[in-house]
Amino acid sequence: MLKLEFKDRRQPGVWLVESVFAIGSGARNHLVIDESAIDENHAEIRLVDGQLYLHDLGSFKGTFVGGQKVTDNFQLRSGDVISLGGVELEISDPKTRPAAPTGAGKAKSDWSLMGIGGAIKGRTIMIHGSMTFGRSSKCDIIVEGEYMSRRHAELSLKGGGLRIVDLGSSNGTCVNNKKISEHQLKPGDKISFDKTVFLVAGPVGGSAADFLDDEEEATMFRAVAPMPKAPPPRSVEPAPMASQNIEEHVSAASGTSSAGRGAMIVVGVVVVAIVAAVAGFMAVVGG
Repeated sequence: MLKLEFKDRRQPGVWLVESVFAIGSGARNHLVIDESAIDENHAEIRLVDGQLYLHDLGSFKGTFVGGQKVTDNFQLRSGDVISLGGVELEISDPKTRPAAPTGAGKAKSDWSLMGIGGAIKGRTIMIHGSMTFGRSSKCDIIVEGEYMSRRHAELSLKGGGLRIVDLGSSNGTCVNNKKISEHQLKPGDKISFDKTVFLVAGPVGGSAADFLDDEEEATMFRAVAPMPKAPPPRSVEPAPMASQNIEEHVSAASGTSSAGRGAMIVVGVVVVAIVAAVAGFMAVVGG
């Protein structure tokens, strides 16, 4: 007996025991997938003589298995992956699945994302297993915005590497400003959905901040240098005009006073000489 499971494990798997197993976005289907790219009645799996056959019901986006478009009576086997509207469903046989390793918990991941643009700027996200981006509340990394699809893109860890796949989104997924369908990521890559941008940090060492260019680093981490204070205004000393004028007036007055005293001395000497001459003359006359 085979089982149908979501590859991203968003919902529990279901056993394929119905003679006709319906898939679509409508509520009457056996498996309801609430996605805009899924038709109300998208596809069905028929069980005939113990074999499973996939049949597309004329959906707009189509139904694919391993990249091949399916129309009618495609026989399914364990390990096949059905893709419809960006959603991947896997046919599995639990009896042949290897037992999950026991342990205390998930192995520590060396990969992380740091938001460097949009509403998630400054947020750091550790990557474990398979994680989906989108605006649906069921996504691992919820990104709000009209440009985001409900399930927009998926990250997956495999063999120590990190890969991103666009899930048929309306506006696309970009890595280093180039639109991609899928891409093997490396440390320093930038994943962008419109203005929302994530920086990838990986196992080569260092944090996401080590991969920022100078402009981004200055924007996020450098403190703004304080503006230098303007020097205080210099006081203007008054011109020494007044004191110079006073000194000139004093000097002039002193000169004038000295000239007057000299003239009086001369006059006094002349008067004394005249008196002496008169006295001498009177003495000669009297003798």
